[in-house]
Order: sequence, then C-alpha cells, then structure tokens
Amino acid sequence: MTSEFRLGGDLPINRLGFGAMRLPSQSGMGGLDLVYLRVGHMEPPHGESIAARFEALAELREEGLIRHLGLSNVDTGHLTEARAIAPVTAVQNQYHAAHRADVEMLAACEEAGIAFAPFFPLGGGRELDDDRLAKVAARHRASVAQIGLAWLLASSPVALAIPGTGSVRHLEENMATESVVLSDEDLADLA
Repeated sequence: MTSEFRLGGDLPINRLGFGAMRLPSQSGMGGLDLVYLRVGHMEPPHGESIAARFEALAELREEGLIRHLGLSNVDTGHLTEARAIAPVTAVQNQYHAAHRADVEMLAACEEAGIAFAPFFPLGGGRELDDDRLAKVAARHRASVAQIGLAWLLASSPVALAIPGTGSVRHLEENMATESVVLSDEDLADLA
C-alpha cells in the first residue's frame, strides 16, 4: 500500500519515491540545505492545512536528507501550524515596496527569528513604479530598484533580498545597494 501526497498542491509524490533521495546523502554529497514547501500560487490559500505535506518534509529532515525547512506563499496560520511540526528556517512570500500585504508575516518571522526572503523583491517583472521610491532615489542618486532593495533590507533584520537577474549590469546595480543607507526621512517618505 502506498500513500500519495501533493507537494505544493500540484506535484504528486509517492511516499516510496522518497527513497530515491537517499542516493546523494549515501554518496557523501550530503542532503539539501533548504527546501521550501510552496503552498499557494501568487496568494496564500487561507485556511488550508499544510500539516501532511510539512510532516513529509519534516520526516526527510529527520532522516538527514534536508537540513532546513522553509515555507513559501503561506499565511501566519500556516507558519504556526508548521512550527508545531518542525523548525522553520525561512519564509518566502511576495513582498516589496509596492506590495506590502505580508507585513504581519514579516513581524511573525522577526519575532521568531525566521528569515524572510521575499520573492519578487523588485516587483516581479513589473517596474517598481512608485513616486515615493523615485523621490528617494533622486535624493540618493540611485535607481528605483536600489531604493526598493534598500527599503526591503531596512524593513527588518530578518529580511533578505533575493533579486533575480539575467543581466550583469543589473547584478552590479543590485550589489551596489549595500552602499545605500536610508535615513529616517527616507523611511518616512517610503512609509
């Protein structure tokens, strides 16, 4: 008899198939450093239990195949449910200067010391077209993207910026964000 789970809601996984994951750890390559359970698509499915899926990942963690567990596209109820099963190292939800719906999740992560690594920190392919960002960018002689990343990093000590790019120029611009220090006036303008 086999049981089947749907990890991330879309991918059916036969429990016996997890045995194939043992090969990397048995060969001395070690397990996976961090595995996220992605629950929703672009918005978290509120009220849906994630217990069975997270328990399956927690079992793999106990077997040494995964070092750390994370959650993606979840709400604070999901975070509470998961933390009752196993430690959660990181949460990855959509969050950026123009999409701040997950302020409550950021606060929960900060309180628990859990990394918050927002996806689409620069708007997800749509420019961060925000007059507040443009005003602060002009003051710093920086790009709007740099101010968006600087705002994200200033929003919490547990916030991580993971902007993706296919351009060396954008990579260099993103890396230069570390030299942007937002003042209290900047943060007030961006509030």
